Amino acid sequence: MHRDGAVGAVLEGVAVRTVVSQGCAPVGREAVVTDADENVILRLAGEPALDRLRHEFEAFTERERELAQRGVLVGLVIDENKPDYGRGDFLMRGILGADEESGGLAVGEQVRVGQTVRFHVRDGTTAAEDLSLALDETLAVAPGAPAGALVFTCNGRGTHMFAEPDHDARVVSGTLATPGVAGFFCGGEIGPVGGRAFLHGFTATMAVFFDRDAPAG
Repeated sequence: MHRDGAVGAVLEGVAVRTVVSQGCAPVGREAVVTDADENVILRLAGEPALDRLRHEFEAFTERERELAQRGVLVGLVIDENKPDYGRGDFLMRGILGADEESGGLAVGEQVRVGQTVRFHVRDGTTAAEDLSLALDETLAVAPGAPAGALVFTCNGRGTHMFAEPDHDARVVSGTLATPGVAGFFCGGEIGPVGGRAFLHGFTATMAVFFDRDAPAG
């Protein structure tokens, strides 16, 4: 029995692509952090961050409001060197608290002035759509035919998030058209966003293997 440590594996001569599905849908508009203190966003686009969230909430659709009442996340752009931001460009972090006096929002990550953020929501439907989109984007630039995958999915997903068991494994196996899928549930998943590795929650993180000698479908 070991109380700490790590296990790793090195693969050589194999085409591997990492896929991170954070399972969130954007709501509201993008905004730039104009004042921050460590992990507290004080102002967004010159407006107190809490006021900005309230104003965005007022413009949400009924469905978005329902999801937002279950919890709002802050998506932080990691790589700003893009003209536009879409799925996969935001690192999702939960809102830890809010201060009425300062209007600040505390989030689970260090933030910096000039960083672009956007609010997000999560549920089973958006998580399923995000997983399928992430896999489709990977297959669109595949170096060969899919040969299998390792899937590391949060223990907060599964039947806690989806109506059927084995959802993530079924989607990955079906989309890649291979039964060669293995993995396990995690209490925190590691995967890249904007070219940097982060510890996530409620994500499905995958290593997809490709056979370069077989043409992509």
